[in-house]
Amino acid sequence: MPAINEYKCNKCGFELPRGWGHHFYVEDNKGERITCPHPGEEFTVRQILGASELVPAVVERRTGFNSHCICLDCLHQFKADLGESGWSPYIDITELLKADPLEYKPKLRDAKDRRECPQCKSKNVKTELEMVGQPCPKCKEGIIEEIWTGAIS
Repeated sequence: MPAINEYKCNKCGFELPRGWGHHFYVEDNKGERITCPHPGEEFTVRQILGASELVPAVVERRTGFNSHCICLDCLHQFKADLGESGWSPYIDITELLKADPLEYKPKLRDAKDRRECPQCKSKNVKTELEMVGQPCPKCKEGIIEEIWTGAIS
């Protein structure tokens, strides 16, 4: 179970989203990314896709991880599937649906989005996890820290 952490500047208090840096999603029929709560991601996948779409090619195409991202130029925060993973690689949900969770070994998949700010189009984008230990993008004086909250998901 991943720890739920806070990510913030030790000087000005600037914050990034609370959590573990990213979340699993499934795309509905309109292409909207639906967050799959942890634990139990597979239940949301089954609900959104339906039994007829639970085939490997469809599941792989319509699932992924959104990382919490920040543009270092305009400070816009957004989610993007950059192929990043913090606590585990991409889940191969088709295997997870039939696997013993204690023996499951996920595989990596390619990013689905560009590393680009949707607001200003800058390529100067980092994930929340990449920001840990780095200078604060807002005040430029503090450091972004990962703070354990004591909670897990």
